[in-house]
Amino acid sequence: MTENKDTDTGRSTAYRAAYFNTLTHYLDTHVNAVRNISTVLAIAGFAFAARGVRLFNKFYSVSDIPPQFIQKNVRLQGKVVHVKDQHLQVEHIPILYLRIPFLMKKREGSIGVHLAGVKFEEGGVDWLKENVHTKGVFFTMLQVNSRQQLDCVVTARRPGWRGLFSSMCLNEELVRQGLGKVAPIEGMQVGTTYVKLTKKLLRAELVAERKRRGVWTEPTVFERYKARYDNAKEDMMMAVQRRKKAVVEAGRILASPASLLKSLWTFASKKFRRE
Repeated sequence: MTENKDTDTGRSTAYRAAYFNTLTHYLDTHVNAVRNISTVLAIAGFAFAARGVRLFNKFYSVSDIPPQFIQKNVRLQGKVVHVKDQHLQVEHIPILYLRIPFLMKKREGSIGVHLAGVKFEEGGVDWLKENVHTKGVFFTMLQVNSRQQLDCVVTARRPGWRGLFSSMCLNEELVRQGLGKVAPIEGMQVGTTYVKLTKKLLRAELVAERKRRGVWTEPTVFERYKARYDNAKEDMMMAVQRRKKAVVEAGRILASPASLLKSLWTFASKKFRRE
């Protein structure tokens, strides 16, 4: 019995050794195929893992964005497709923008992005159209406001050659140019993020006010005197019109005896009532 066991063990060991040698030889001769398979499996695993954390997901509206993204102030990338009265319409661009059919959804839509803490003034919309329309931006989400738009801190490349080396915060830049004013962020809790952003915007507004930009521009001496002259001229024209109207009314009364008697009776009645 012992000999049979030893014989079986020897055969098993020899079989395993032969199998291992065959497998090793196959791997050595097909090393490129094995590497390619490993690469494909790794890419597939990464793709599904990335889809799990929404690296491929494109958001078409505010409701598509996970609430935890907004709570953690995640920064997203997009392209400005429209500049509205008080906000931007941004088409979201995923972190990994791959045109893979089974990962893409056939939908259209853009996200309303409001520059947090900023109220657009005259010229603000035109400036944004000139500098960021159809261009890429990054927007850090702070909250969803009452208009179902995102209150965000938006950054973009500077116009011209400076954009090769630096970017600008649109919230600050619009205020610094005097094309926007600092406004409270309704519904947002006063915390570190709120205080830091408000301080930056107030400093930018102070710069615009000191340099008399945009809405802070003061009229020159000539413009002030011209405005006074125009007002005085308008007052004089109104006085002339009132005088002409009074003369016409007096002529109409004198031309008709009945109107004259009626006017005298009205005058006398008012006088007696006072007495």
